[in-house]
Amino acid sequence: MAFKPHRIFVDKSALRFPLTKQILGRLSDVPIEVMAQPKHLDEAIAIFRDPIGEGKRILFLTRQKGAFVKPCPCTPHYIGCNYFVINAVLNCPLDCSYCILQLYLTSPWITVYVNLEDLWKELDRVIGRGGGRFRRVGTGELGDSLALDPLLRSARDFIAYFRRRPHILFELKTKTAHVEAILRGEPAENVVLSWSLNSAEVAREEEADAPPVEERLEAAQEAVARGFPVGFHFDPLINYPGWEEGYLGVIDRLLHRIPVSRIRWVSLGCLRFPPALASVIANRFPRTKILTGELVPGRDGKLRYFKPIRLEMYRKIVCFLRRAGGKKIPLYFCMEDEEIWREVLGLSPGGKEDVERLLSPRLEAR
Repeated sequence: MAFKPHRIFVDKSALRFPLTKQILGRLSDVPIEVMAQPKHLDEAIAIFRDPIGEGKRILFLTRQKGAFVKPCPCTPHYIGCNYFVINAVLNCPLDCSYCILQLYLTSPWITVYVNLEDLWKELDRVIGRGGGRFRRVGTGELGDSLALDPLLRSARDFIAYFRRRPHILFELKTKTAHVEAILRGEPAENVVLSWSLNSAEVAREEEADAPPVEERLEAAQEAVARGFPVGFHFDPLINYPGWEEGYLGVIDRLLHRIPVSRIRWVSLGCLRFPPALASVIANRFPRTKILTGELVPGRDGKLRYFKPIRLEMYRKIVCFLRRAGGKKIPLYFCMEDEEIWREVLGLSPGGKEDVERLLSPRLEAR
């Protein structure tokens, strides 16, 4: 289902940008308020019992006055992957119980930065500083890459930009099936469409407003048929009774639909979150089961499953992937330490540059 907000707030300074005019034209029946100060937004949602949930129905159009492109912050004491993120949208209309954005973002509404002309110039500078070296860049850290695309229609602009820069591997990461506009354009080998996946049970019970896993796999299959490489993220893996069967079922369907040769990578990461998020989850999702597992503080302060539990889950998921035919798929961990890498994959990356090389398409011939 395409996103349609209940209300739109527009920063007065954003009115002149083409993207603002396009969005307002597509949402002509939605109430709009133009304002000089965004503090009115706080007042607009303060009266609601669930400001976070209400914020997902409010669209705020403004200018990005800081940097669009930043290195992925990763997490202290764990191995990163040298990823760069583009933050053109903040927040997401999907409502996953475990989402860290409930705590991480200071503003609960959905923000769209409309000054894309400045984004392209900034990307030119960032990429130019790399001197032609390989980099991985993507959207989807602070908001789903495609959840708003039926409204914004900007994914094709990103693809067109990066198609002309083949040394950059660009990723659009989503839980949705909004690929219609993308599939009408030309594919590019350096543009990866990737999906966040979970077991059918977790998707049904913990990922509100996201399409079922089967619809995501159908969208991935269509993307591959159009000529795009794809990626998948099993993150967060949730430990619950029957998790083995749940994840095995998804992996079997995934590798039945998608040729291994078109899968650029699969990432794995177990449930983890800052302790302060637990109360937010409990208040907003009283029926959730994700807080019933044994969670302990990790070296980065986030709550995680005990390492033996994580090792068991990773080993079985990797076994499922390999047994189902995915022996040649590059695998990597998100926010795990060297011991996990060594014990599960037999690899000991010395740092994020090693992970970057693992995922470089130039090294596939290895």
